[in-house]
Formats: sequence, C-alpha cells, structure tokens
Amino acid sequence: MLAELMVPVMNVALVTGVGLVMPIAFSRPFTPFLIAALAVTASLSVAPGWPAALVLAPWLVLCAVEGVKALGRRVLVHAVMAGFGVTAALALVASRLEVTVFETPEPIVKLTALHFSFAGVGSLSLANRLVQQRATVGRKLAGMFVMVAPPVVALGFITRLALFQVGGAVLMAIGVCAVGALQVGEALRRSGRTRALLLVSSASPWVAMGLGVAWAANQYWPAVPALSVPDMVPTHGALNAFGFVLGGHLAWWLDERGS
Repeated sequence: MLAELMVPVMNVALVTGVGLVMPIAFSRPFTPFLIAALAVTASLSVAPGWPAALVLAPWLVLCAVEGVKALGRRVLVHAVMAGFGVTAALALVASRLEVTVFETPEPIVKLTALHFSFAGVGSLSLANRLVQQRATVGRKLAGMFVMVAPPVVALGFITRLALFQVGGAVLMAIGVCAVGALQVGEALRRSGRTRALLLVSSASPWVAMGLGVAWAANQYWPAVPALSVPDMVPTHGALNAFGFVLGGHLAWWLDERGS
C-alpha cells in the first residue's frame, strides 16, 4: 500500500520544494520558482530523455544565480544552500536522462534530488532562521550539523562505507531534531497559524529521522529492522518534506508577513 505512493509522493515533493520551499528559503519572489516548478512538473510528466532533462534548466539557473549572489555577498549559508539546490537539480537531470551516477540505481538518483532539496536547502534554511532570530551556540551547532550531513550521506552512497552512510544519517538526525526542538520555543512565542505550523514542523522529524537512521544501518547490519525504500518515501520522506520543511517555511513566511 505505502509502496504504491512512492512515485506520487516523490513528484509532489519535488514540485513543492522548488515552487514553495526554495523561494521562501532564499527570500525571493515566488513567480520565478513557480515557473521552475511548472518546468519540473512538465519534466516528470513526459518520458525520460533530453527534452525531460532540458526543461529543468530554469530550476538549475535559479539556484546557480543564488549561489553567485551569495558568494558575492560572502554569505556562506546561502552559498551552501544554493550549492545544495544546484546538486538537487543536477540529480534530477541525471534521473530524467536515466544516467547511472556512481553506479547508483534508481530511485536513489531521483531521491538525491529530493534529499538535497529538503534535507539540504530546506533544513539548512530552517536552521539559519533560528540563528537569525537568536544566534546562540546551540542554534549554530544545529546549523553546522545540518550543513555537513547531506554531503556526508551522499558520500556514503558513493563509497558504500558505513562510516559515511550511517554516520551521515546520524548527523542529519541530530541536526534536524535539534532544529525541531529549538523551534518549539519560537512557536510558543507566536500564535495562530504560525505557532501551529512551527509545532507541526518541530514534531515531524523525530519518527522520520529514526526511520532514516534505521534504514542506513540496515544496509550494513541486516538485523536492524527497517522499511524498504518504497515504504520510506511516503513515511520518512513525507514527514520531513511536508511536515518539517514545508511546515516550517510556511510558518516563517507567515511570521514575516505578520499573519
């Protein structure tokens, strides 16, 4: 049952990440990113091949431009976020071309696009929002965990070494759950929809990241119980993408608008 939801959840999450999460993360107007999201929708709606890959150019260009701007301003966090966005776009390009990257099969290549969109851009953006509110040591450390973890996880898939794959999953879990916990205080200082969305965001990663660490560990120690990849997408993936990242970004967007 859950496995049947894998592809629809992946597709909706990719479009949502580009069209809603990224403009809020980069503090940019929605229109260019919504156009890029439509391009992603078009790409996912046609057969794999060069047309499906080329239509992703708007997403790739938007993230690359954000990276150039961030480097020009010497804003490290935004530069890294933009790098994660470029990586996500390139991963989806590879997926639509049916290119095997580092001998990594599908659906992992497509999931890499999701990983760098949400665990990368989205999670780091939420961590950065906390630091902007109050730059405590704990908030900065949570941000560092979230910044370092996505490349370590990716390195784990490339090298197939437990040190990186399981270690990266643990780093990601620590960072994301720390951000979730730290958001509770911000939620309680707010009201209405902003508070509700921040609390949803804060609660979402705890079970999701436990599932993620278990899955990574199961790749090396089969005795560790874990869900299959098709079952992980509508559970671990959906909780993180829609609950943690999207919920958090919508909350901060409403907060900035005074809603």
